[in-house]
This record gives sequence, C-alpha cells and structure tokens, in this order.
Amino acid sequence: MTLSRGSKRRIACERWKAQNREYYLQQKRDLASRPEYKAHRRQMYRQKVDELKLLGILPRKRGRPTMYDRKEALEMKRDRAREYAVRSRAAKKISLLLQNVNTSTSSSEESD
Repeated sequence: MTLSRGSKRRIACERWKAQNREYYLQQKRDLASRPEYKAHRRQMYRQKVDELKLLGILPRKRGRPTMYDRKEALEMKRDRAREYAVRSRAAKKISLLLQNVNTSTSSSEESD
C-alpha cells in the first residue's frame, strides 16, 4: 500500500506532536491567548450574532441559563435562609435542653 505525500506529511506531523506534546500544547495556549487573536474572535462572534439578528433569529444568551427572575430567586433564597434559621434555633434549643437534663441527672446522682 503506498501512501500519498499528503498522508505521509500528516503522519509525520502527528508523530512530531506526540513526541513534543508539552511544547505543542504550550504553543497552542500562547497563540490562542494573544490579544489580537481574541479581538478577532470577538469581532467574528459579534458579526455572526448581528447576522442572526438581522434574519430574525435571536441567539441564546451567553453564560449560565437562569431559571427564575431576580425577584423570585431572591424570595426563594430568603425563604431557605428563614427555614435554616428556624431549624438551627430549634437544634440549639434541643441541645441546651439535653445538656440541662444530663447535668441535672448527674448532679442528683452525686447528691445521693
């Protein structure tokens, strides 16, 4: 089986990348983090989004999707905080009662 020049070159490239993996990955990171490259990527993204908007297709918002509006989420957070406060106060009260019971039984045993 004979390999074409292009496939031989591709194999040689892959072999070099495997042998110099750390250098290759660092080189990729350095090139991708250049300010002019990032600016170009942002420009291309903005252009793509603008084209979609012109076609009437609203692209999804970037970032983590929100399930609730701000007011609803804040109210849920406050409710959870209130429930936690009630539980922690009740647990504290119970532990104090148990301590008092334990100290009263041990002190009554000592007096016998």
